[in-house]
Amino acid sequence: MGRKAVSDVIMESDVIRSTDVNLFGTSISIKNYLCAKNGCPYEEKKKPVKLQLSVCPTSYCGAVCPFCSAGMLPHGGTAEKKFIDTAKLEKVIRELHDRDMIRGVSLTGGEPFTDAELLNEIIEMVFDICGIETEISINTNGSGLGKLDRIKRLAFVDTIHISRHHYDDARNEAYFKTRVATSGEIKGIVDIVKDRKLFVYNCLLLKDGIGTYEEMVKFLEFAAETGVPKVGFVTPMAVNDYTRENRVSYTTLFEQGHGSEGLLYTVGYEDFEFCHCRDGVYAASNGSLVEFYGRETLPVRCGYARGLVYGADNVLRTGFGKDAVVVLS
Repeated sequence: MGRKAVSDVIMESDVIRSTDVNLFGTSISIKNYLCAKNGCPYEEKKKPVKLQLSVCPTSYCGAVCPFCSAGMLPHGGTAEKKFIDTAKLEKVIRELHDRDMIRGVSLTGGEPFTDAELLNEIIEMVFDICGIETEISINTNGSGLGKLDRIKRLAFVDTIHISRHHYDDARNEAYFKTRVATSGEIKGIVDIVKDRKLFVYNCLLLKDGIGTYEEMVKFLEFAAETGVPKVGFVTPMAVNDYTRENRVSYTTLFEQGHGSEGLLYTVGYEDFEFCHCRDGVYAASNGSLVEFYGRETLPVRCGYARGLVYGADNVLRTGFGKDAVVVLS
């Protein structure tokens, strides 16, 4: 029997979509399947079901981005300098680890490098409890990259995602409305870090920025020039008037580039009606290869958790959205 079309996969029964678990006395439904790869059928996850844990060390961020949703969420905000209670976070991580439920830990915010010592403390905590093989990623606007030397076990961190929304320094900084790392500074940091695969650019697709296939290629060339080997192109969520008017679908851009010289699509993933991704690789003019992925999360309400979020308000929830269920307050 051959591979099924993506549309056929999406139409399949949702019997295995979720399973119920009890965490801290709260019953929640969690995602129970792997995303469909290249149009193949969905597969049920092995038990126990693991989830990504996102941790926001602080709610504070010096940037004022027009597409940011943090200020609209119950655990978010960019002005308040809330910081997490590490003792309570430790309790949460130990419980999840003891139940073998942590797939990986993403440190986000707010800007996590606002307090580099706190960030390091959390990383040390995760490694001490879960082991150094645990996948840890850090999401930053780039303003704190000069503090990387304060992360003691940086060599065991998997990825640092740098939010970068244009290849031009001035246009990129205009989104943040604050000082962030320039292309030259990023290149300098990448050059002195032993493992260049540590870094990934996260680029939002916007009509007033990277909004065409040609601009996407320029960004991939920029990544190659600065030594960053991977780029994530993400369609922003429609969280306000700005994003509703300026967001660009990654599907549109990648369809424009299909068959173009130097661009190869390698794999695609579907998560029913919720999210679509497509990965690939680009051969840059300087001879290097840049991996890329495109992601578009659709505005469809999901009835089960696809991850867990521990916010700077010290509340554990089933996601970032306003509909997220409070698991532990």
